[in-house]
Parts: sequence; structure tokens; C-alpha cells
Amino acid sequence: MSLTNEKIIDRLEEKIDKQSEQISEINNTLKEVVGTVKTQSEQITDINDILIKVVDTIQRQSEQITQINTTLEKQSEQITRIDTTVQNQQESIQNLSVKMSKIEGFLEGQNSNIQKIPDLIEKVGELKNWRQIFIILMTALVTWYFRGVNLKP
Repeated sequence: MSLTNEKIIDRLEEKIDKQSEQISEINNTLKEVVGTVKTQSEQITDINDILIKVVDTIQRQSEQITQINTTLEKQSEQITRIDTTVQNQQESIQNLSVKMSKIEGFLEGQNSNIQKIPDLIEKVGELKNWRQIFIILMTALVTWYFRGVNLKP
């Protein structure tokens, strides 16, 4: 039986050697897996850091967009005020245009009287002495008095 026991022991030793080799291979494989997991863990940490930076950037950009929207609203209000001011100025210009038309009408009405002034100056220049001027003024006053002391022409 000793032979058989030796064979069994040899077989067991062979099996133990095979299992030891398998355990060694499994151990090496586990070391590789642990290394890969560590590398992937570091990569995940790096990706997480990058994502945190991206989220911060997005939040800052969101705040900037909010500020831009606020600025745009203020500018829109200012443009509305400017439009109102422009409309008021256009109305003022139209009012001034109407007033100017009235003044032009009045001046055109007075144009005939203004055209008489050179004739009157010429007639006064034709007078030879002050006595004639005095007689004309007295005649004008008397005529004016008899007309009813009225300033209407």
C-alpha cells in the first residue's frame, strides 16, 4: 500500500502544484485587475474633477447670461424712453411748423403794408421843407379825428 500511498501523494502533490500554479495565475490576474481598477478609479476621479469644473463654468455662464438679460431689459427701457422723447419732439416740431405757417400767413398779410413803406419814404423825401411835413401831419391828424379816432386802417 505504500506504493499506492506514494502514488496518491504524488498525484496529490501534482494536483497541489497545479492548484498552486492556478492560484498564482489567479493572484497575478487579480493584481492586474486591481491595477486596472486603480487606473480606472484615478481616471474616474479625473473625470469627476473635470465635470465639477464644467458645472462651475456653466453656472458662471448662466450668471453672465442673467446679467446680459438684465442689461438688455434696461436698454429696452431706455430705447422706449428715447422713442417717447423722439415722438414728443416730432409733435413739438409739428406744432412749431403750424405756428410758423401762421406767422408766414400774417407776414404775407402785412406784405402789402410793408411794400407801401418805400413809397411813403419817397414821398417824404420829395418834401422840400418842414412846413410841408407839418401841413401833411396836421392834415392826417384832422382826417384821423374826423374818421372817429379809430386805429383801424
